[in-house]
Amino acid sequence: MSQPSVRILSDAADVASVAADRVVDAAVTAVAARGIFHLCTTGGSTPAALYRALREPSRAARMPWAQTQIWFGDDRFVSRTDPLSNLQPLDAQLLSPGTDGAASPLPPTAVHPWPTSETSADTAVQAYLAELRSVGVAHTAEGFPVFDLVLIGVGGDGHCLSVFPGSPLALPNAPVADGVPAPTHIEPHVPRLSFSLGMLAAAREVIALAPGAAKAAAVARIFAETTPIADAPAKGALLPHATWLLDGASAATLSA
Repeated sequence: MSQPSVRILSDAADVASVAADRVVDAAVTAVAARGIFHLCTTGGSTPAALYRALREPSRAARMPWAQTQIWFGDDRFVSRTDPLSNLQPLDAQLLSPGTDGAASPLPPTAVHPWPTSETSADTAVQAYLAELRSVGVAHTAEGFPVFDLVLIGVGGDGHCLSVFPGSPLALPNAPVADGVPAPTHIEPHVPRLSFSLGMLAAAREVIALAPGAAKAAAVARIFAETTPIADAPAKGALLPHATWLLDGASAATLSA
């Protein structure tokens, strides 16, 4: 199997900085080629630092904000204002005034959250898939959206998106997206909405963000040849068009 690119950086701040540079480069390339940049982002603490880095003047001046559309690989089935929502870091860092008081460079209509106001996971998933097509996102023959860049985090249990160990969304015949019951083995214990792993293969580029000592065991398990994807679904991001951004702590037990 073709392997991803792996970069081992100094710390989480360096991971966020390098990831932000890659977002800008991917955006510029996508807009030059197709006139629009479709970014699929993730939740957690690292994207918050990445969003802050995107607001720094040197990057913000290069970023084609007016041609950028932002989607989410997964989210908790909670309201947008809930602290558990993956929208919270983005709303705080990209859609709010900057530390210098400057207005957000991104129009709110460019952000496409999962429709968690729907009454069921099924209707929410179908509405999100319909929105992707209505905006004109390209799709594979299997029905997966083709994002220009997908950002994923990695859980301590080896999950990515909301595809947990043992999830049917890790199977080759999984639907494009589905509701996910509240996990019992990891917090927060709330239901989710998530794409399946096939979305990663369909993307033009994938960046996996996994800094910190808490991720070391999961990273080692993901890269071990003997680990089945069902046990560590983030293994689905070991793709030739993926870049894994680690730091010294998370790569500490990774073999050569």
